[in-house]
Amino acid sequence: SSGINAEYGEVESNFYTMLLYIHSPTFIGRTFVISCNSKDSIARLKANILHILYEMGRGSHQFRLKFKNQYLKDSSIIEDYGIIDSHVINMIPLSNKSFTEHPLVSSASSLQSRENEDTLQRMLQREVDTLKRREKLCNDMQVWIWILFVFGFITFLTEYWYTGFFNCCFAAVALYLAPKYTRLSGFYLRMNERNDLRILGISLFAFLLFLTNLALLTALHENVCPFITSLPSLPCTEVTYLSITFYMAESVAYFVFFVVATLLCWNFKFQIGNYIEPMLVEIRDIKYIFAAAKSKSVKEQRSAALDLANLAASNADNKFSLVAEGGLQVLIDLALSEDEGVRGYAIEAISELLTVKSIQNEFVEIGGVNTLMFALHSTDTHIVKESLLAICQLCQDNEDVMVHVLGENGMDDLCHVINSCRLDCVRLVAGIFLDVSFCDNLRGELLKHRKYVPVFERMIRCSDSVTQQLCLQTLEMIAISNPDAITAHPHFISPLLATIGKSADLQVKTISAKLLLYFVEDEQTLTEVLKCSADIHTALLKLVTTQDNIMQCVAAKILLLLVQNDRELLYDEGTMDLVQTLRINAVDQEAWMLSDKILIMKQPS
Repeated sequence: SSGINAEYGEVESNFYTMLLYIHSPTFIGRTFVISCNSKDSIARLKANILHILYEMGRGSHQFRLKFKNQYLKDSSIIEDYGIIDSHVINMIPLSNKSFTEHPLVSSASSLQSRENEDTLQRMLQREVDTLKRREKLCNDMQVWIWILFVFGFITFLTEYWYTGFFNCCFAAVALYLAPKYTRLSGFYLRMNERNDLRILGISLFAFLLFLTNLALLTALHENVCPFITSLPSLPCTEVTYLSITFYMAESVAYFVFFVVATLLCWNFKFQIGNYIEPMLVEIRDIKYIFAAAKSKSVKEQRSAALDLANLAASNADNKFSLVAEGGLQVLIDLALSEDEGVRGYAIEAISELLTVKSIQNEFVEIGGVNTLMFALHSTDTHIVKESLLAICQLCQDNEDVMVHVLGENGMDDLCHVINSCRLDCVRLVAGIFLDVSFCDNLRGELLKHRKYVPVFERMIRCSDSVTQQLCLQTLEMIAISNPDAITAHPHFISPLLATIGKSADLQVKTISAKLLLYFVEDEQTLTEVLKCSADIHTALLKLVTTQDNIMQCVAAKILLLLVQNDRELLYDEGTMDLVQTLRINAVDQEAWMLSDKILIMKQPS
């Protein structure tokens, strides 16, 4: 294994320090170990890897990082990808050869790529030189501390011999606190935190001793007795001349030590990646990116799409610059590529751009919604998820966009996701449905055709409580505006009863019970409810034993309606046990009164 210490200076307490293992098929039998923290950018992580490769003579090696089948963007931070201590990240090598399939199209982008690589190598060499300077300054500091030790012992032979104690104590403390550092191994022997403050303290104390030596030198030069100021000037002795010469030399030594310590303190502000990170995050010229995007080379298109994704993720100014140069149309064209990698990066970039409200309208006007809906049929789950995130951004409080989303085959596209994708994608679709349900003109489209009913049934039955809640809230919004739209689909009865009986989420059970009440109140669907006698008994038992007043009231209403429709239930032992349990556990007066009303109905008139 190869390792490098990335902790120079203080690491903030809210950072989660970790060790990451970097595996590459290029370097068989070798795993790189990187020390970093959760707030570091991917660009800084790559900078640490480049330093290791530099020591191997492979500093020009080009690569990308991949974790769990997802390429990591330079502008993102480590914790964005759920990376924690001891995780393994794959280093995917890139071809060093220029793209030559279509030289007339790709020459400009290839030239820009070489310029970027040259700049990266210059930044890497600059960082290496900075670390070499740090190592030299640390070694120089050690040498000067021992020199100060020698001066401290000689001080006992001077006029002011007692100052030797201060000089020796300072040298001993400085030797203890001085950082031990090598470029390859980093800091060692207690010197891994607060280095800048330690050196700053040593530097300031050395400057004070420098001023003290100047004061002693001045006193000796004037030949003034330091103890009895009333005596006249004493004649100069050999000790006096020795002391003057010595304090001049010691003053120079302390001043040089002060300069070395100050330079080292300034050097400690540097961390690996300080020069490389901005260069990696800074995206190359947009014109070159667009030229690569329009190339017939899939490699160049993929590289361009990745650069656009990084550009869109960096800051708002870059987003507006990209759109101003016609980037939306370029991204839409890339999103229609046959290559999954190109499409993935393009959809990522679109999703990032659509976080800005003013960009959304332009995207809709040029037909971008159709591109996103087409992407929902991709076999790559990541592309589907990014497309859904973009659609969610568009649908927030924008009814016109929702019309485009549901237009023609929009509902079919969204239902396809529910039937074929993971739960996290299904959750996003459920959120889109809920946004649509708040629009009076579009709410009816959700259950317009019976083919959409099984999709909602699947969401109700899914294991994700958030998806269940979003789906049930959507159905509740439909039921509030038009109860017949819900009761027209008795297929919902069974999943609603199952959800009430099995779900541990209080809100999910509450909304399910409210929806079930619509079916009980409708004479045509009440018979369907009665057919599920076992399920309804289990569901009502869950409702009456809760301490939630809303669920108890819903349960009481359902029991009352059931009994009023079928008087034989008054003599059903299971039903009456539910009524008695509700009456005993009632936390609300309405629930108690309804249960009491049922018991009164049983009494002979």
